[in-house]
Amino acid sequence: MTATVVLLTLLLAPAASGNAAASAACEVWTRGSETLPPHVREWFAHSTDERVLRCPQAAATEGAGATALYFGEGGLTQHGTVCVYPRHGLTLIGGGAAARLERYDRSESLAMALAGPQCPPPHAATSAQGYVETYDISTATFAGIMQLWSAIATDSAAAPAGASGARASVGGTHERLEAALGPRTSGAVVTRIVRIPGSLLRHRYAMFVKAPDSPDAAGSRFVIYLDKTLRGPYAITAFAETN
Repeated sequence: MTATVVLLTLLLAPAASGNAAASAACEVWTRGSETLPPHVREWFAHSTDERVLRCPQAAATEGAGATALYFGEGGLTQHGTVCVYPRHGLTLIGGGAAARLERYDRSESLAMALAGPQCPPPHAATSAQGYVETYDISTATFAGIMQLWSAIATDSAAAPAGASGARASVGGTHERLEAALGPRTSGAVVTRIVRIPGSLLRHRYAMFVKAPDSPDAAGSRFVIYLDKTLRGPYAITAFAETN
């Protein structure tokens, strides 16, 4: 697939991140799980994955009978202040005793989270932000974008060191974004960050954010566009509500 087709697919597809809130409905199997479906056991036997997830389709309605989505996840590593594990889509082929899992493409996303004293466990319900699904970004880029988001989502007095400069770079767009999110800003979570193809001297990104309307609601979703010149800070250029 071309870079443009891949980008459009990512922008239109629902997030399937490692975030605890996003994956709450997913069933997670590890190599140490007491019971494994035969097709999951067979997948572990010939792959290096550490986890397999089975998730309902986000757009599926009750009784629709939509096919579940499968994901394979690799081992967790730490790179400075960022924890990372690879993630890829799987598809279930066949049925009954002949059912098996296969990768349907060679593309891979990286789930990233900022590290504390140790890496947060993948899919831990106690992790508010959890892991973010990323495409074509470095760990340094992830840390910079998340620092900018922290400056927006928290009070400036509680923001991490250096975040005040990032906050100032947002300009008027920051105020419009805060007006759109209102009091939901502090409870919003980042679900996905995608690099948009462009110039080597000017990098562009799309960051997807879920802002809960209430504890029982699905929540509003926003896509926030960011730019970064070669020596400049990360800056938000636009945002829009999305599905």
